[in-house]
Amino acid sequence: MANTYPKREPAKPGRVDLITQEFDNLIEDQGCRVRITPAVVCPRRTGNRVEQGDSNHDLNCPLCFGSMVVDLTSDIYESWAFIQGIKMDKTFDQASRFDVKDATITVPHGVRINYWFKIEVVDFSSMYNQLVLRSKTDKDRLRYPPTEAEGGNFYTVVDENGIRFTKDTHYTVVGNEVTWLTTARPKKDNLYSFIYPILPTFKVLKLMHDNRYYYTSFKTPVKAPIQLPQQAHIRWDYLVSGGGSDVRAR
Repeated sequence: MANTYPKREPAKPGRVDLITQEFDNLIEDQGCRVRITPAVVCPRRTGNRVEQGDSNHDLNCPLCFGSMVVDLTSDIYESWAFIQGIKMDKTFDQASRFDVKDATITVPHGVRINYWFKIEVVDFSSMYNQLVLRSKTDKDRLRYPPTEAEGGNFYTVVDENGIRFTKDTHYTVVGNEVTWLTTARPKKDNLYSFIYPILPTFKVLKLMHDNRYYYTSFKTPVKAPIQLPQQAHIRWDYLVSGGGSDVRAR
């Protein structure tokens, strides 16, 4: 995908009044391009005994892979958004270091987001460290499709013996599928570490400014309803549903 986007004339410096077009212009000027994937709660429950209050979820669910949320990939759309890290929400994690894992997102009016929607920043890359369970075939499946966006060129595979394997020599990656090319590969049914570039990927956790309503009537015969831009609290996807690693067999 070519990164060629027309650049608007910059917005007026200083204060921006609560005029939807001016607000949208500011989001585009100061924001980044995102891909938004709607999501629904996974309907699969163990026993399917809803009338008895059984809401347990199958950790090996083939529909959502245990995340309890199903991404509606057929309804993906793109927009501009302004994303800002929440500096106040630093936590001292188990590895004894600070990790800024949360952020806020503001989208233009008319763009709707909701709980558990997936947000991908499409023009840049980050790194993901996944534990992969070696399958009995020549193919393994990654949690995310690797990206070639800005900075996305670092791959490392290390098995349980510390042996490293090289992309395009020992394996290839197409989409989120790894294909092993030679007999030099991690052992079947054993774990290996795979570091690869992914799009910065978040999930919507909380709608901070959702029901913001406004009417415009300037130089118009009637007042027109407008739903103002939403703002939400988002978190790295793998910290929401996978703890930073994933083990999945085919």
